[in-house]
Amino acid sequence: MSDEFIYPEGINSDSLKKLFEEAYMEVSVDTDGDLIVKDNYRCYLRPDQDGRLISIYAIFSGNPASAEVDKLAYINRVNDQVKLIRASVSTNGKFFFDYYLSVEGGISKRAIVLAVRRFFSCLGSALREDTGNVVA
Repeated sequence: MSDEFIYPEGINSDSLKKLFEEAYMEVSVDTDGDLIVKDNYRCYLRPDQDGRLISIYAIFSGNPASAEVDKLAYINRVNDQVKLIRASVSTNGKFFFDYYLSVEGGISKRAIVLAVRRFFSCLGSALREDTGNVVA
């Protein structure tokens, strides 16, 4: 992967798709224009309109049999133990994990790919914290 820099004005779904293809990662674009990158898990990438931030996120269904208090305890545990990603649970019971990558001032293409790989690693750590089986 290249150490070539990319700047906010060069960040969009097409340029990111090409970047992940060059890194030999499975990538596609959904109907909303978000990138879908698959490894052990699936995550989505959405660059801001101005390209200064890239949102990296993953969504998982919740176990409908789990109590709300157990879901919240899990989220608190993830946010306490897994420092680099943020976890939340929505009112409809879905779990949301996210991370924001700053591109302001430029970033190497390699750093973007490594950030996504690190997100996958953190996501695995977060899911291992699910000792109560609240994530479906």
